[in-house]
Amino acid sequence: MRVVLLRPPRYLWPFNSERSAFWQPLGLLCVAAAARRALPELDLAVWDAPGQAWGWRTLARKLAERPIDVLGLGEETASAHEGLRAAALVRRLHPACVVVAGGVHYPHAIEATLATGCVDVIVRGEGEHTFVELLQCLHAGRPWHDVAGLAFRDAAGRTVLTSPRPLIADLDTLPRPAYDLVDTTRYGRGSRNHPDLVALEHSRGCIDSCGFCVLWKQMGESLDGNGRVRPRYRTKSPARSFDEVRWLHCQYGRRTFGWVDPTFNASPEWSDGWAELMLGSGLTGSRGRPRTLHTAWVRADCVVRDEKLGILGKLVRAGLRQVVLGLERDDPAGLGLLGKHNNDPEMCAAAIAIFREKYPQVYTIGSVIIGLPGDRPDSLRRLCDWANGLGIDYCLMIPLTPIPGTRFAEEAARAGLVANANWADYNFHTPVCTTGAATLRDVDATYARRMLTVSGPRLASLWRGLIVERDARKRRVNWALLRHGARVGAESLWRMLRGPAGAEPASYARRPSWYDA
Repeated sequence: MRVVLLRPPRYLWPFNSERSAFWQPLGLLCVAAAARRALPELDLAVWDAPGQAWGWRTLARKLAERPIDVLGLGEETASAHEGLRAAALVRRLHPACVVVAGGVHYPHAIEATLATGCVDVIVRGEGEHTFVELLQCLHAGRPWHDVAGLAFRDAAGRTVLTSPRPLIADLDTLPRPAYDLVDTTRYGRGSRNHPDLVALEHSRGCIDSCGFCVLWKQMGESLDGNGRVRPRYRTKSPARSFDEVRWLHCQYGRRTFGWVDPTFNASPEWSDGWAELMLGSGLTGSRGRPRTLHTAWVRADCVVRDEKLGILGKLVRAGLRQVVLGLERDDPAGLGLLGKHNNDPEMCAAAIAIFREKYPQVYTIGSVIIGLPGDRPDSLRRLCDWANGLGIDYCLMIPLTPIPGTRFAEEAARAGLVANANWADYNFHTPVCTTGAATLRDVDATYARRMLTVSGPRLASLWRGLIVERDARKRRVNWALLRHGARVGAESLWRMLRGPAGAEPASYARRPSWYDA
C-alpha cells in the first residue's frame, strides 16, 4: 500500500522571505513516524512542496508518476483551499485513492470539507493513533466505521462522526518525528536570522481557552463527544525533549529550533528540567555560549512567574533567543471578549520589561488583536499607541479572524460580521470581519498607520533598533521586519487610495516565485 502525506504549494506569510518561509511539516512527520512504526511494510512518503519549492505543475507530474493508495493532508485555514486543490488533483489522477484530511482546519469544517466530494474521511484531534488504525483497516480491507476519531459520509450521504479518540496521555511513547523523510537541510538554508531551522514540540494543548484560538480545542479533551472540549495540557519529559534537541543538532546539524507549542513556557517543571539538561551538556560551550538558538510562543504571566522562580534566566542561557507574546489588548472588555485570562496590560508590560532590562539578547515580538466587535477607528488608533509605548522589539497587528471551530467564528457568524468567506484570506493579516462600528477598510488602515506613520517616538525606536542595537542578530531581524512591514503598510495604503469605498482589503500573503512551476 502506497501512502503519501502531502503539504501542497501555498503562498508565503507576508513577513517571511522565501529562504525561511517554511518549517518542516511537523504534523505530517509525527503521523508518518507512528505509521512507519506500526506498519513497517508501508510504502510511505512525505512530500513537502513548499520545502522543495515544487509548484503545481511539478506536483501534478510527480503525482501522475505512480498510483497512490492513500493521500494524507493536514492544513490550517489559510491553506485549506490548497489542500482541497491537491485532493481534487489526486482524485482526478487516481480515482481509487482514499483521501484523508486532518490538521487544525478540516476537523472543524467537516460539512464544508466533505461537501467538496474530494475528501473521503477526516481525522479529528490527534492523528497518530487514528491514522494508524485507519491504515490498518484499509490494508486489511475492513470498514473503518468503528475507528475512533473519524468523520465521513455513509452510503446514504449522511455525515458520520465516530466516538472521540482519547488523548495520548504520555507523549514520550510517541516515536521521534520522521525527519528523515524530508530533506531537512533545505529548511533555513541561506537564512541569517534562522539558520539550519527545524520545527519541534515538547507539549500539546494549552492552559487557557481563548475564544479566537482553535489549537486548544484541537488538542483538548472531549467532554461529551458532541463538540464540548476543555483545555488539556500535556508535555514530554525534559529528558525526552533534550534528547530530541541533541539528536537533531548532532544528526542533522540543526542550530535554530522553532518550538511550535501553543505555550512553550506553560510548565515550570519542564522548563527548569530541560534548561538544566541543556546547560549541563555540550550544547552549551565552555564560555557558556549556547550552540543552539530557540524561538517559542510564550505567555506573559508564565514569563513573570519563571523569572521569580529563577527559571527564565536558565532558559535564556540555554539558548532562548526569540519569543512571541500574545499581548492581545489593553482593555478589560476586549480581553473579556477574547476569553484570555491572567494577561492584563500590566502583566504584559512586566514581562516585556523583564526581557528588555535583564535579557536584552532575546528578541521580543508581540501580537495585538484588532477588529473586535464594537471596535471603532479611534480604538484601533489607541491600540497602536499602546503597542508603540510597550518597548517591545516588534509588534504585529492581527485582525480577529473567525477560524472554524473557535467561539468567535460562531459569534461572528450569528452577528453577521463575516464579510469575507474566502479561506485564503484567513491569514491573520487580511481583515475578514467588520466590527459593527468599523469597516474592513477601517481595520485595514491600521496597518498603514502602524507601519507608515512617522513620529518622534517612532523615529527614536527605529534608531535604537536599527542603528544603536548592539546585538547583530536583533539588528538583522529589525531590518527584515521593517522591510516586510513597510511593504504590507504600503500595499494597504495603495489599496485604500485607488480602490472604491467598499473594496475589500488586499490579501497580504505573497505568491512565491515557484508557485506554478
